[in-house]
Amino acid sequence: MKLNDFLPSGDSAGAFDPERFQNWLASLPFERPGVAAQALMNEIRRFRATNSRTRIKLFETSLDTVHKLVREVEKRLAESPLPLEQEVQLTFIATNALLKTLAACYAEIADEINGKWIGIGFAKPLRLAVVRAIQFQAQRLDLAYRVYARGSKSAWSEMHRLYRIARNGGFATQKPPGTLASAEQFYVNALLLDFAEPTKLAPGELDRVRFYVERHAKFAQLEEAPSMKKGDASLDACFLIKTKDSRAGRSLVRAGKAAVNPGDLVLRCNRLLAKLQGQIGGVERGIEPAKLGLPLAARQSNYVALMRNLHRLWSAPPMRRFSRQKFKPRVDLVVGFDLLWTYLAGPANRRRTDALPVKIDTSEWAIGNESPGGFSLQYIAGNAAPVRVGEVVGLRPRDQSIVHICLTRRVVTGDLQSLELGLQNLAPSGMPTMVSIESTDKQGRKQIKAVRVIILSKLPSAGDGPALIAPAQAIQPGVSVYLQQKQGPLRLWVSKPVEQCPGCEVFALIPYTPAGPAHAPPETMAGARITALAQ
Repeated sequence: MKLNDFLPSGDSAGAFDPERFQNWLASLPFERPGVAAQALMNEIRRFRATNSRTRIKLFETSLDTVHKLVREVEKRLAESPLPLEQEVQLTFIATNALLKTLAACYAEIADEINGKWIGIGFAKPLRLAVVRAIQFQAQRLDLAYRVYARGSKSAWSEMHRLYRIARNGGFATQKPPGTLASAEQFYVNALLLDFAEPTKLAPGELDRVRFYVERHAKFAQLEEAPSMKKGDASLDACFLIKTKDSRAGRSLVRAGKAAVNPGDLVLRCNRLLAKLQGQIGGVERGIEPAKLGLPLAARQSNYVALMRNLHRLWSAPPMRRFSRQKFKPRVDLVVGFDLLWTYLAGPANRRRTDALPVKIDTSEWAIGNESPGGFSLQYIAGNAAPVRVGEVVGLRPRDQSIVHICLTRRVVTGDLQSLELGLQNLAPSGMPTMVSIESTDKQGRKQIKAVRVIILSKLPSAGDGPALIAPAQAIQPGVSVYLQQKQGPLRLWVSKPVEQCPGCEVFALIPYTPAGPAHAPPETMAGARITALAQ
């Protein structure tokens, strides 16, 4: 049955049968969301010849189905490694096409009405059409972020244009009945999410940023762009949004001498940053997260670290510290703490030859560019499934035994088949070893747990001192360790974590004192001994 069967030959909106339409939507194969999205999109395109009221009624009736399909696709994307397999790629492409089609259909209605004299009967459809078009374009962007793809240029161009219609029409802040937010709310939410640099978010952090933005974006302000003055303090925490641009916008600190044209906007984040800073301080003082407008997870140190990162990105995004040297030598990459530890313990010391094949599951990459602080890699071949933002990796140039220990800071999928990584270089080498940690259970019995760790002899972010990488939640600050050296054992304290990632944590090591580290309470201290030689 085609959806045109639900419309009478005279195209009367009143004769449309919503119940039959709902039954048809319910019959779509939700277990195959790509197929369902394609079918629904094909039918939606058939209604462009009907009048605007009929189209709006059809589109509004299908919203629950669309949202259900999108949620299913998001779930599958979260479970899929990168680069995406072909079936998942097709599902993503079909869902993106459905959202793009719906946005375009609503935008067409808005343009039809906006080009006429707007009477009382057309004001409500115009507002609804603009809000829905912006909402679906924002969903396209959000879907792309979930596979570490950059936001669509066409989506941003349309959102800028549609928001200008709403602003000029005086209804940008009005929330039409049946919608979740106003045109301005959807627009500002999308801007802040883009300025949070989604390709650098660790797994799970995108949803946390979305949650935060949806509740607190009201503290950000959209204004007509003033004439910029160099050194003007009011430009801090501001982003320039150019109406005819095909990206979200740029920090005014970075925009430099960019010309400001009529219709350009400025997003001011000063009040949002003040709110964010107050929440960070409140969490650190032990205030209940709910009283601060935050989820219970805000008690976790990694959530506070995310909030600090948002504060940095929404104030003055950092400039690149080093120029890039471009060349494309090949490297092998080992992803994940466990594989890296095993690799460093054996295969990393072999040369890459046919006679001595590397048995660890590695992938092949090309160095796109390199700086003193890290690498940019392009995927070539091999198993890249575990790669994600915040994961520790080992990078080994061809025909060398050196293994650079790095953290993944950025993941970008361009056309869903290509994959690019941005890595921070922690150290040029690391030593795998074991730590034995003593603890006491509730009955007073001593227990010993062996933990794999990787020792870094020098870590810049730890003051060029030694550091230790361990699996996440395996070691707590305040533990003492022994480094067995040629001149005798060296005892050190495990200090506060320098990095906390989903799969591992990086701790600074500080000199041992009998009184213990100043920051660690006595009850958290335990004995630990590293049983291998430190290099």
